[in-house]
Amino acid sequence: MSMEALPIQNRAEVLDRLKAMGVVGAGGAGFPTHVKEAADCTTVIINGAECEPLLESDKYLLVHDTDRILRALDLVVRMSGAKRGVIAVKGRYGHVVSRLAAAVRAYERLEVFELENYYPAGDEHSLVKEITGVSVPPAGIPIQVGCIVQNVETMRNVHEAVFASLPVTARYLTCGGEVASPSIVRARIGVSFRDVINACGGTALDEYVILVGGPMMGSIVRDPDLPVTKLTSGI
Repeated sequence: MSMEALPIQNRAEVLDRLKAMGVVGAGGAGFPTHVKEAADCTTVIINGAECEPLLESDKYLLVHDTDRILRALDLVVRMSGAKRGVIAVKGRYGHVVSRLAAAVRAYERLEVFELENYYPAGDEHSLVKEITGVSVPPAGIPIQVGCIVQNVETMRNVHEAVFASLPVTARYLTCGGEVASPSIVRARIGVSFRDVINACGGTALDEYVILVGGPMMGSIVRDPDLPVTKLTSGI
């Protein structure tokens, strides 16, 4: 696949498109993707560890939206001058590994890296060290050692922004716990947690709290009318 296949022709236009479409890191901090991907690097990593218990949406996307994610990763690898693009996923998720391993054969610089089952496998510093053998400096960031790390859904949003001119207006999240039908939901940005819970059959509990994010690192909220944002990975 070549850069000529793009509807836009150069790096500056790609970065402008990412900015205009509102693409930010979907994994936590919400760092603007057009800023992160303006850097040259040697390795681009998709963080598919999804190490928080109960969260499933990244694995879902890796299996069901593989082509979009890999096409976007290939674009970022070529745009940044990287030697390799790595999709990091826990080896215990065999169906995800198998799907990716078959799909990356179509791409010269892409590969799958199987992570061990430990917590927190998704920590950026740990991920970079395990994949490249190089340590990110204390309080540093991956680009200091030539790496760009992106979340799974971020990379999907890169594809939609660049290849389809679609802005980020929704996100995939896991709605689990004490709901009638735990599900992976594509929720519009701005809908309430209550709307998502109701879409999953509601809860029989009279009193409850909501964990936004995973149960290990998430935040407890009590207001079900708070909105889904670009960073809401699970409730």
